[in-house]
Order: sequence, then structure tokens, then C-alpha cells
Amino acid sequence: MSEKNNSLTVFKSDRHEDVAAIIFSGFLVAVVLTYMAFIVPSVNIKASQDGKLVELFVSEGAAVKKGDKLYSLELVKKKWVNNLMEEKIEVEIFTAKTNGTVLKVAGKAGDKIKKGKETILTLDHEKGTLP
Repeated sequence: MSEKNNSLTVFKSDRHEDVAAIIFSGFLVAVVLTYMAFIVPSVNIKASQDGKLVELFVSEGAAVKKGDKLYSLELVKKKWVNNLMEEKIEVEIFTAKTNGTVLKVAGKAGDKIKKGKETILTLDHEKGTLP
């Protein structure tokens, strides 16, 4: 029996298999990006870290542009200095990553926010842009 008959792949060589994998990966990325840009209707914005909501710069129905301030969050930053953990409280301002409209404001100033659990804003992004 020859080696060709023992092969489990439909490709002639490993190089062909690698090229097919690259093309499939590129196609999959294109499908996901197209889905996110044109089909996802709205995006729920959640906190990236635990903290306290200090201020909301937008209201429901407001149109926002890329770079506009959305909200500010009081965060505890931890850093190792000379083998000691230093904690520093900072206020970080978060901005819009794309143009869109604010559909809902769920948070209020003073609310304690858990990372990835509570929605702060719901944003309808401009079609054709990535949220």
C-alpha cells in the first residue's frame, strides 16, 4: 500500500493544508467583523474594572461621536513598588470608540460597578463601524 492511500487529508501536501487554513481563518475573521459592523444592533457598555461611577457625560437619546466622553469611573490602581503593594485611587474617563446614539443609561453617579457585570450604557453604533 502506498503512502498516498494512508493519508487522511484531501490536500496534496502540508503546504496546501496550511494555505487552506490561512484562507479559512481570513474568511472567518471577515464574517465576524461583518456581523459586528452590520448586524449587531446595540452594544451594552460594562465596566472593565471594579469601581465607582463618578459622572455620566451623556443622556438617553444623545448622539455621540468617536472620542466623546461617556462616563468616568473611580478605580483603585495597584502597583508593586520596592516589594510593597501601593494602591492609588484614580478617576478614569471612558470615551466612545465609534459614532452612535445612546439608547439607555442604566448607571447613576455614585453607583458601585462590578467588572463586566453591570451595564452602564447601551449604545446603538453607526452601521458599518465596529463597536
